Amino acid sequence: MINYDKHILKNGLTVISHKDTATTMAAVNILYKVGAKNENPDKTGFAHLFEHLMFGDSKNVPNFEIPLQRACGENNAFTNNDYTDYYMALPQENIETAFWMESDRMHYLNINEKTLDVQRKVVVEEYNQRYINQPYGDLWILVREMSYKVHPYRWVTIGITPDHIREANLDDVRSFYKKYYNPENAILSVASGLDNYKIFTIAEKWFGDIPSGNYTTDILPQEPEQTEERKLIVHRDVPASVIVITFHVGARTDREFYICDVMSDVLSNGSSSRLYQNMVKKKGLVS
Repeated sequence: MINYDKHILKNGLTVISHKDTATTMAAVNILYKVGAKNENPDKTGFAHLFEHLMFGDSKNVPNFEIPLQRACGENNAFTNNDYTDYYMALPQENIETAFWMESDRMHYLNINEKTLDVQRKVVVEEYNQRYINQPYGDLWILVREMSYKVHPYRWVTIGITPDHIREANLDDVRSFYKKYYNPENAILSVASGLDNYKIFTIAEKWFGDIPSGNYTTDILPQEPEQTEERKLIVHRDVPASVIVITFHVGARTDREFYICDVMSDVLSNGSSSRLYQNMVKKKGLVS
């Protein structure tokens, strides 16, 4: 069990602190409750685009990498359909560098035509590389379109089409930032050797003056129950045939989600799994 304390600042920022004296390093993580599911179906890919834009420059941090490198730290981020996550690891004595940098890009990110144009090109090229220019690249695009008909899980994180990113304008991007990148929509979690009260004090120092943003939760369309099989056969110039079968499961807060998660590991995770042992090793049906 991981013990932690939670504190919510007046502006709505949730701060979670775990004291760990086993290391002199600190881990600082900030999660924004915005993912691909929060996007307009006509303007997809914005959550992933922001993952790139957030590593640009802000009012007091003209180059995001340099201060962190000087503090002997490293960082990265990822986006999925439900949230966008930014994380850093650095020596504990330099922990305020992380708080300073994260608070600055939460409130003062520089979004201009130059930075947007650069990241537009990066994201479009990533789309081409991952989904267009390699065998099976569009597989998960097709799978999502088959699995969901109404819910925004029906498109991949990078977006329905690269045209949505190509056509993104400054007003659209700044509006997205203003709505989702604010304290009320974020969770800051820290693991370090510092007392939890100390972490909450530092969080108040660096984030306390940022306006809450008055965030309101998005109302998402609910996927209707699937009552019949859906099937799609696609012909591509690929090395071997691939079969993909998907099943709907419960929400992450449901008990059955964890049952299905364990069951999927038993069936297909690794060379000792049931499907691998039977279909690959014993029967030789697949490679």
